[in-house]
Amino acid sequence: MSRKSLTDVAFSLINLARTGWMLRGIPGSLAETVAEHSFLSALICMELSEDVKDLDVEKMAVYALLHDLGEAFIGDVVKNFSSSVGETKERIELESVEKGIENELAKKLYWEYSRQQSREAKMAKLCNYIATYVMGLRYREMGFRVDDIIENTKKEIEDFSRELGVWEAVKRRYSL
Repeated sequence: MSRKSLTDVAFSLINLARTGWMLRGIPGSLAETVAEHSFLSALICMELSEDVKDLDVEKMAVYALLHDLGEAFIGDVVKNFSSSVGETKERIELESVEKGIENELAKKLYWEYSRQQSREAKMAKLCNYIATYVMGLRYREMGFRVDDIIENTKKEIEDFSRELGVWEAVKRRYSL
């Protein structure tokens, strides 16, 4: 496998629609891409940092930007399948990023995010869930039937934000 620059990876993610939206009838022209999702996740990290102090917000935002790098190599895998293969998918993504990306810092940060060992990595994951929830609300406003994603993601947000001790801030900011 030849190694890719971050720009090459970005182009892959810019053109990769998120599968869950497509499966619910959202046309390709409206479907959120993986890059759009990562960008929204990063902005939510910045937004949420106003309510949750003592975090390295820059690191959170970069984690959010990089959290789906592996999808540039294996595609966007639907949640049901991803959950059933769990560690295998994660291992393949980690190996793909390690072997397939030139940038050492991006690989290091991707690995740190995937290990979920810091509060910033966990908060970036929470922002990932919030980004999916927010996008789901937008699609529902457009008339698409995405209630299952909204409800499942809402549950993940509540559980994860309670675990992190930020539920009240998340609930207030995102009207959950």
